Amino acid sequence: MIRSLLVERDPNDASLTLRRNVERDTLTALVRAGAMAWVDVVNPTHEEIEWLAATFELSLAVTQDLLRADRRPSLLVYPTHLFLSFFQPYLQAGQVQGYEIHCVMTDTCFITVRPAAADAFEDAYDRAAQNLDAWEGGSAYLLYLTAQHIVDAYYPLLDRMSNQLNALEEKLLDSGFQADEKWRKPVYRIKQQLINLRQMVAPQREVLSNVIGEARLGETDNIRDLFRHLYERLLRVYDVIDSQRDLSSNVLDMMQNLESRKMVEAVNRLTILSMIFLPLTFLSAWFELGFATTSEPVELPISGAAMFAIIIIGMILSTVLLMLFFRRRGWL
Repeated sequence: MIRSLLVERDPNDASLTLRRNVERDTLTALVRAGAMAWVDVVNPTHEEIEWLAATFELSLAVTQDLLRADRRPSLLVYPTHLFLSFFQPYLQAGQVQGYEIHCVMTDTCFITVRPAAADAFEDAYDRAAQNLDAWEGGSAYLLYLTAQHIVDAYYPLLDRMSNQLNALEEKLLDSGFQADEKWRKPVYRIKQQLINLRQMVAPQREVLSNVIGEARLGETDNIRDLFRHLYERLLRVYDVIDSQRDLSSNVLDMMQNLESRKMVEAVNRLTILSMIFLPLTFLSAWFELGFATTSEPVELPISGAAMFAIIIIGMILSTVLLMLFFRRRGWL
């Protein structure tokens, strides 16, 4: 599907007139006559790409790129036009994917080729349709509007990941939180999503950096400043991705430390229990006298019942004293 915005300048008063979705033959004639246009091709077919190539005199390499998904942002410079590709991120089944958006900029026209789901710059298209002042900046300004809305599409995803990580971090700080496998998987998933976003943003940063140096943007300093500002925004996106990756690593470290602390506490409890039963074992073994013998039987001056009572009381007393000592030291 092809939709278009066509702007004609009145030679008398230099006013602009906007026309929407004109016929292809009319659009071809007006474009060749020097009219300004934004042609948006949604879910392109081979016939539509061939029409674009013939109407706007696109190179063979650009025509081939418009029909394939390279899965990498790129910039190609030709004498009559620029070819760029950006990626609009989205989540699908927990994985970060990207809609590839091709842009072609000529001296007077701007072309976008995209899938129907890539709607990040619909606001930019509507803005160009409703505000004729946007056309004063030429096709370079239309390229800026498109790139701006594509860059802005990264922020909702990053905010969502940040909220998820912050919620997990707050639960980890809660002493009653159990860091089991069901909480570890979302963190690994978010970390993988951040890696995919980073791989998507890094080449786009290079593309914008190269666009700033293009002579076609040098006609007005305002346009070049807008692209510099957009480049800085993309750098901030890149920094946010790195900071969220660090946060995900910190959350994983907190989970590991929490599990280690719980294991240490369990070992301490077992050690304390063994220390409590140690005097009991010693007393029972001592009075059993199974480790030594004498030539003559040893008679104690007390009865066996009294000795049994003394042993039991000693065991109970040693147990209570050890438990009080451990509790006072904070080990129980």
